[in-house]
Amino acid sequence: MLIGEKIRLLRKNKGITQAQLAEALSVSAQSVSKWENHLSTPDITALPQIARYFGVTMDELFNYRLDALNYKERFICFMANNEMLRFGDFTLKSGRRSPYLIHSGYNLTGSQMSKLGEFYAQCIRVHNIEANCLIGIENREIPLVIATSMTLFNRYGIDSSYCVDYNIENKAFTSHEITLITDAFTSGASLRFALDRIKNEMGKFPSHIVVCVDRMEKSDISSLSAKGEIERLYGVKIHSIVNVDDIMRAIDSGVISAGEYYDKMKKYVKKYKGQ
Repeated sequence: MLIGEKIRLLRKNKGITQAQLAEALSVSAQSVSKWENHLSTPDITALPQIARYFGVTMDELFNYRLDALNYKERFICFMANNEMLRFGDFTLKSGRRSPYLIHSGYNLTGSQMSKLGEFYAQCIRVHNIEANCLIGIENREIPLVIATSMTLFNRYGIDSSYCVDYNIENKAFTSHEITLITDAFTSGASLRFALDRIKNEMGKFPSHIVVCVDRMEKSDISSLSAKGEIERLYGVKIHSIVNVDDIMRAIDSGVISAGEYYDKMKKYVKKYKGQ
């Protein structure tokens, strides 16, 4: 695939016009049109800017498989390429030693956070969540909540209230359903703590929780998955962009590589996967 085709594909998946891309890159709309129609190519100095804007690496820009990947695979690639999905030897908050780590929300650039917000917003739309009010759990999720709310408005015309302070006095949060935006959870202990705090501070539980990854692991209080246990206890519906089964399928199909940790991944998932 030529570079012009890749730029057009990235632009269309981002849902923007040639003029909008041109404005973001400080070039003319005619230049973008020429790139996409193979009449010229971007200046080599512009390529890093194009990659940053779309939240991809230079390697992705030149070997991008977006046309062959589905929504979940694109997100898994995005996480792996931006070190939000890592393979190694990690000790989680739950105390479990894991061969993989979901590390979203830390030290992200503006383009990465913008792209992450797009995936969250798409998940909200895919699951038909009435996202009137968005709230985050921790400080690192403040930009994620804001990025998601901005994408919901810019792409889907949904103007959501958002809260990054549990003590905020906002009538919208008492009159509408709340959607909690967070990254990932393992045993569910920290998420249960957050839900109880939200109830104490805001008078009710969220109706929905949107996470980037459902690790599908057992909770620390039953054989149910943490997701199933929290849904049962709190009456909340949890939606994930992807789950660990999606990640394993992506590894098996060659979309990403876990390298030497592949076998450890399979053993870990088998050991901790909940019902």
